Amino acid sequence: MKGKLTKKADIYSFGILVLEIISGRSNSKSWSEIGKPLLEWTWNLFEEGRLAEVVDPALKEYPQDQVIRYIKVALFCAQALAGRRPSMLQVVDMLSKPVQLNDEEITSPGYMEDRGKISRGLRATNSTASRSKESTSSDTATPFTSGHVTFTEMSPR
Repeated sequence: MKGKLTKKADIYSFGILVLEIISGRSNSKSWSEIGKPLLEWTWNLFEEGRLAEVVDPALKEYPQDQVIRYIKVALFCAQALAGRRPSMLQVVDMLSKPVQLNDEEITSPGYMEDRGKISRGLRATNSTASRSKESTSSDTATPFTSGHVTFTEMSPR
Protein backbone atom coordinates (compact mmCIF):
# COMPACT_ATOMS: atom_id res chain seq x y z
CA MET A 1 0.00 0.00 0.00
CA LYS A 2 2.90 2.35 0.71
CA GLY A 3 5.09 1.17 -2.14
CA LYS A 4 7.33 -0.91 0.11
CA LEU A 5 7.82 -4.60 -0.39
CA THR A 6 7.51 -6.99 2.50
CA LYS A 7 8.60 -10.56 3.02
CA LYS A 8 5.01 -11.70 2.49
CA ALA A 9 4.76 -9.74 -0.78
CA ASP A 10 7.95 -11.46 -1.91
CA ILE A 11 6.39 -14.85 -1.07
CA TYR A 12 3.34 -13.95 -3.18
CA SER A 13 5.61 -12.96 -6.07
CA PHE A 14 7.55 -16.20 -5.72
CA GLY A 15 4.29 -18.15 -6.02
CA ILE A 16 3.43 -16.31 -9.24
CA LEU A 17 6.94 -16.97 -10.58
CA VAL A 18 6.53 -20.70 -9.91
CA LEU A 19 3.22 -20.69 -11.81
CA GLU A 20 4.84 -18.86 -14.73
CA ILE A 21 7.66 -21.42 -14.92
CA ILE A 22 5.37 -24.44 -14.71
CA SER A 23 2.74 -23.13 -17.10
CA GLY A 24 5.13 -21.53 -19.59
CA ARG A 25 2.86 -18.46 -19.53
CA SER A 26 3.64 -14.92 -18.55
CA ASN A 27 1.51 -13.57 -15.73
CA SER A 28 1.21 -10.24 -17.51
CA LYS A 29 0.15 -11.81 -20.82
CA SER A 30 -2.01 -14.66 -19.50
CA TRP A 31 -5.22 -12.64 -19.80
CA SER A 32 -4.99 -12.62 -23.58
CA GLU A 33 -3.76 -16.22 -23.77
CA ILE A 34 -6.30 -17.98 -21.52
CA GLY A 35 -8.98 -15.35 -20.99
CA LYS A 36 -8.19 -14.74 -17.32
CA PRO A 37 -5.23 -13.99 -15.06
CA LEU A 38 -2.80 -16.87 -14.54
CA LEU A 39 -3.50 -17.15 -10.81
CA GLU A 40 -7.29 -17.14 -11.28
CA TRP A 41 -7.02 -19.78 -14.01
CA THR A 42 -4.82 -21.94 -11.76
CA TRP A 43 -7.18 -21.50 -8.81
CA ASN A 44 -10.16 -22.57 -10.93
CA LEU A 45 -8.30 -25.69 -12.06
CA PHE A 46 -7.36 -26.41 -8.42
CA GLU A 47 -11.02 -26.20 -7.39
CA GLU A 48 -11.95 -28.56 -10.21
CA GLY A 49 -9.16 -31.04 -9.37
CA ARG A 50 -7.47 -30.47 -12.75
CA LEU A 51 -4.10 -28.96 -11.76
CA ALA A 52 -2.23 -31.03 -14.34
CA GLU A 53 -3.72 -28.72 -17.00
CA VAL A 54 -1.58 -25.86 -15.65
CA VAL A 55 1.60 -27.58 -16.88
CA ASP A 56 3.08 -26.25 -20.13
CA PRO A 57 1.91 -28.60 -22.91
CA ALA A 58 5.42 -28.46 -24.39
CA LEU A 59 6.59 -30.60 -21.45
CA LYS A 60 6.16 -34.19 -22.53
CA GLU A 61 7.77 -36.08 -19.66
CA TYR A 62 7.90 -34.74 -16.12
CA PRO A 63 7.29 -36.02 -12.58
CA GLN A 64 3.57 -35.14 -12.38
CA ASP A 65 3.27 -35.61 -8.59
CA GLN A 66 6.16 -33.21 -7.95
CA VAL A 67 4.90 -30.59 -10.38
CA ILE A 68 1.38 -30.72 -8.87
CA ARG A 69 3.02 -30.27 -5.46
CA TYR A 70 4.91 -27.20 -6.73
CA ILE A 71 1.66 -25.71 -8.06
CA LYS A 72 0.04 -26.21 -4.65
CA VAL A 73 3.01 -24.55 -2.96
CA ALA A 74 2.57 -21.61 -5.35
CA LEU A 75 -1.10 -21.41 -4.30
CA PHE A 76 -0.06 -21.40 -0.62
CA CYS A 77 2.24 -18.47 -1.45
CA ALA A 78 -0.53 -16.51 -3.20
CA GLN A 79 -3.22 -16.72 -0.52
CA ALA A 80 -5.17 -13.51 0.09
CA LEU A 81 -4.17 -13.09 3.72
CA ALA A 82 -0.45 -12.43 4.01
CA GLY A 83 -0.48 -14.05 7.45
CA ARG A 84 -1.52 -17.36 5.89
CA ARG A 85 1.38 -17.35 3.44
CA PRO A 86 4.36 -19.48 4.46
CA SER A 87 7.79 -18.06 5.14
CA MET A 88 10.48 -18.67 2.53
CA LEU A 89 12.06 -21.23 4.85
CA GLN A 90 8.74 -23.09 4.95
CA VAL A 91 8.45 -22.83 1.15
CA VAL A 92 11.90 -24.39 0.78
CA ASP A 93 10.84 -27.20 3.11
CA MET A 94 7.62 -27.76 1.14
CA LEU A 95 9.57 -27.91 -2.12
CA SER A 96 12.51 -30.01 -0.98
CA LYS A 97 11.28 -32.30 1.79
CA PRO A 98 8.61 -34.99 1.79
CA VAL A 99 6.09 -32.93 3.73
CA GLN A 100 2.37 -33.64 3.57
CA LEU A 101 0.52 -30.65 2.08
CA ASN A 102 -2.98 -30.06 3.42
CA ASP A 103 -5.06 -28.94 0.42
CA GLU A 104 -7.89 -27.91 2.73
CA GLU A 105 -5.69 -25.12 4.14
CA ILE A 106 -5.13 -23.45 0.77
CA THR A 107 -7.42 -20.43 0.58
CA SER A 108 -8.28 -18.41 -2.47
CA PRO A 109 -6.12 -15.62 -3.88
CA GLY A 110 -7.02 -12.08 -2.86
CA TYR A 111 -8.96 -10.96 -5.89
CA MET A 112 -11.08 -14.10 -5.69
CA GLU A 113 -12.26 -13.11 -2.20
CA ASP A 114 -14.78 -10.61 -3.56
CA ARG A 115 -16.54 -13.28 -5.54
CA GLY A 116 -17.45 -15.18 -2.37
CA LYS A 117 -16.37 -18.50 -3.85
CA ILE A 118 -16.66 -21.44 -1.53
CA SER A 119 -15.95 -24.91 -2.84
CA ARG A 120 -14.23 -28.11 -1.84
CA GLY A 121 -14.65 -27.00 1.76
CA LEU A 122 -12.28 -24.07 1.23
CA ARG A 123 -13.08 -20.81 2.97
CA ALA A 124 -13.34 -17.56 1.11
CA THR A 125 -14.10 -14.33 2.85
CA ASN A 126 -16.09 -11.43 1.50
CA SER A 127 -16.38 -9.03 4.39
CA THR A 128 -14.06 -7.14 6.68
CA ALA A 129 -15.47 -8.93 9.71
CA SER A 130 -14.74 -12.38 8.36
CA ARG A 131 -11.28 -11.26 7.17
CA SER A 132 -10.52 -10.09 10.70
CA LYS A 133 -11.78 -13.35 12.17
CA GLU A 134 -9.66 -15.40 9.78
CA SER A 135 -6.54 -13.40 10.42
CA THR A 136 -6.73 -14.14 14.13
CA SER A 137 -8.11 -17.67 14.19
CA SER A 138 -6.63 -19.24 11.05
CA ASP A 139 -3.08 -17.99 11.26
CA THR A 140 -2.15 -20.97 13.36
CA ALA A 141 -3.61 -23.57 10.98
CA THR A 142 -1.39 -26.44 9.88
CA PRO A 143 -1.01 -26.29 6.10
CA PHE A 144 1.62 -29.03 5.90
CA THR A 145 3.43 -31.54 8.10
CA SER A 146 6.67 -33.45 7.86
CA GLY A 147 6.78 -36.74 9.72
CA HIS A 148 6.61 -35.86 13.40
CA VAL A 149 7.41 -32.21 12.79
CA THR A 150 4.44 -29.92 12.34
CA PHE A 151 4.75 -26.51 10.75
CA THR A 152 2.27 -24.21 12.46
CA GLU A 153 3.90 -20.81 12.57
CA MET A 154 1.98 -18.93 9.90
CA SER A 155 2.14 -15.46 11.47
CA PRO A 156 3.75 -12.61 9.55
CA ARG A 157 7.42 -12.18 10.35
